[in-house]
Amino acid sequence: MSVVYWSKTNEREKFATKALEIFKSELKSAQTFLVKPNLVSSECCPTTTHPDTLRAVLQFLSSRDVVVADAPAIDAGSSDRIIRDCILRQVCDSFAVPLINLYKTKASKCVSPRGYRFRMFTMPLQRDFVISLPILKRHNVCGISGALKNQFGYLPRRERALMHLGVKDIDKGIAELNVVARPDLFIVDAVSVLVQAQEIRHGGKVREAGYMLAGTDPVALDTFGLKILQEVEPDLRGKSLDDIPHIRQAMEYGVGLREFEAVRLDV
Repeated sequence: MSVVYWSKTNEREKFATKALEIFKSELKSAQTFLVKPNLVSSECCPTTTHPDTLRAVLQFLSSRDVVVADAPAIDAGSSDRIIRDCILRQVCDSFAVPLINLYKTKASKCVSPRGYRFRMFTMPLQRDFVISLPILKRHNVCGISGALKNQFGYLPRRERALMHLGVKDIDKGIAELNVVARPDLFIVDAVSVLVQAQEIRHGGKVREAGYMLAGTDPVALDTFGLKILQEVEPDLRGKSLDDIPHIRQAMEYGVGLREFEAVRLDV
């Protein structure tokens, strides 16, 4: 059974550090790391990963071979400007860690076990250990954005456009992407969440939920995350995992489990 570590807290740094301590042996055995924030646009948290969460991770991995990498939304404007000017840049600079625009890196073709074809950036596959730092949000296309959806940032512009336009099934795409490139650890920020939409510019409204989550199973984390969002988002009340196709399909493809043990961390 999967384990979801959680706390009712707004202490992002303390929670992240405590979660990383749990996985210290796994982190010690890795040589190279990629940290995947939720860097969607120029908006700050809760659209983008909070700097305190990233700071805790980089501090824990101090002196290790680490890169931080993401590719903003295709409709958010200049990705170079967003990467250059975002608040996460200051955190990365303070640790002398590069913040990489994945749009500037190589992509390759992937084929899932079910024959689903897509292109993704290769950098996440070339690192020993990947840590994903999603923000929990309502998503007006996918239902919710959390642990599974954060890997959408691994896709080049054309793949994203095809999925958003409905040429490709976006829910299947998210699920298959996590089959190929599931991160090794997730630290999910649900202190402040977005309801109604995934960004403020799209109509998202900030609500205080007051949770932090961590674990290795994105399906279990999103199962917990759906329950959290249902507390503050009326449109999601009464919904089950079967109503969120990318979570359901990820479970069917063996990415993770809906059953989990919830372990509370004292922060």
